[in-house]
Amino acid sequence: MKNLLFLLFALLTLLSSCKKDLPKETENPKFVRIWYDTVQMIPFRATLDIKSNKTFEYRSGACQSSSKSNGTWKIENDTIVLKSLKPKGCLFQNRFGVYCIKFNDKSYFENNKTIKGCEPSGSESEYEIFENEKFIIENDTLIHINQAKNDCGQIRVAFSTKEKMRRNVIK
Repeated sequence: MKNLLFLLFALLTLLSSCKKDLPKETENPKFVRIWYDTVQMIPFRATLDIKSNKTFEYRSGACQSSSKSNGTWKIENDTIVLKSLKPKGCLFQNRFGVYCIKFNDKSYFENNKTIKGCEPSGSESEYEIFENEKFIIENDTLIHINQAKNDCGQIRVAFSTKEKMRRNVIK
């Protein structure tokens, strides 16, 4: 009987000391990389750097203006969801994606500043806001799932694993 109790105690101790593996959040390493814009024309360039530490950095620019963003990401099934951190300083804020702004709408820029009444300056005075923006991968393309309706036509935001190249046109 003593041996049976000892064996039972040893078995219980052994089982209780085993490290239980908690279920991991679904990860998808195919999202982790630097993605390059595909839609906008040259000289516009945008990169989306999705990092393995669950953060991202976005940079875009053309000629004399540029924008940036940074934040965190999570995976939901086969979709990656990006959310920006709150920007610091005086910047114009633009929601990420395809949004048409009327040419004469001056109120848009006044109402979309990080600090009301401030005057953003410099080439990096714009911040792209990713509000739970969703992306899926089809082949080697990261495709933004537009969440807002727009009247800009059928433009889709997409990123590729390869950077687009400028073609020289010889006439």
